[in-house]
Amino acid sequence: MGFDKPTRVVDYVDLKHETEHGPRLLAFRILDFLPREDGDFIDRATGRPTNVWPVLADCMIIDGPNAGQLYRGKTYRYAITNALRGADSNEPTPATRPGQQLGVKAERPKGKGQSRDAVYGNEPSDEELELIEREWRRFGGWDGPTAAQRARAAETNGAAAPAAAEPVAASTAPAATSAPAAATAGAQTGGSGARRPFGR
Repeated sequence: MGFDKPTRVVDYVDLKHETEHGPRLLAFRILDFLPREDGDFIDRATGRPTNVWPVLADCMIIDGPNAGQLYRGKTYRYAITNALRGADSNEPTPATRPGQQLGVKAERPKGKGQSRDAVYGNEPSDEELELIEREWRRFGGWDGPTAAQRARAAETNGAAAPAAAEPVAASTAPAATSAPAAATAGAQTGGSGARRPFGR
């Protein structure tokens, strides 16, 4: 079997940039939970560095100017991982599992004393979850590259955009975590059940 060259992409979805002008809807597929890392801050109660529990995941941006962009096998750290793990940084055992798909509303905190640069994963409304599911299917699921990415790549290269293929339903089976899929993001620089793949 031959190998394909990966498309050059940024290392992860820039959540800070994506949420600069408001919340953003995202679809995630958890691939693996990575070992604990020391955070940048010291926990005043323990005097030790804060816990960071990285999560390896696929992510598709559902709305906004980069809607349809797909990032495969990227590592996410800090605030967003509470939503991806279903647990906070003081809980070493995640409540979610590899292969699980989550619809997330990513947004910055508005409360006093919270960093405006942090991006949290919040629960979307039922309507937002339906939108995430519908758009995820329309953009081609996890099988990308998506029609939107092909069109952007064609624009950048000065060629006519190829005809968009019909979206293919992605499998809801857990993804293999030892060899994540190659990343694809076109020209951008920068679940649980079969019926409701992004359901609770």
